[in-house]
Amino acid sequence: MGTEDKGMASEAIDIQIRQVLERHNAIRLAILFGSLAKGTARCESDLDLAVGADHPLDADETMELISDLAEALGRPVDLIDLSTVGEPLLGQIIDGGRRVVGSNTLYAGLLLKHLYNQEDFVPYQRRILKERREAWIGR
Repeated sequence: MGTEDKGMASEAIDIQIRQVLERHNAIRLAILFGSLAKGTARCESDLDLAVGADHPLDADETMELISDLAEALGRPVDLIDLSTVGEPLLGQIIDGGRRVVGSNTLYAGLLLKHLYNQEDFVPYQRRILKERREAWIGR
């Protein structure tokens, strides 16, 4: 698939996602990430979508959204709630994702959350993981 074809395909996917999300009023921000965002998806690839709502999504809302997206796009869906996501997944979503829905202000807020996490929590995560590795394999 050429670059132009990938661009057209990615725009079509974005439009389909937006159409589904219009029926879910609480969703304020959506970021497509993974192979569909990178343009490397295959027919069996899933849809990786991170969403931010007015509130943390409950199980029923999550299942309904997954079902609607899967039906519209004909793919399995991996849905991430941005209100509960942590590092390093948040960093991967931001680094490799493409905003499909949402304002600059909401996206900037997500970027700030990521930066704060990087400065505040990631050093602790790394230290804990290092200690666990050393305890498991010895020094």
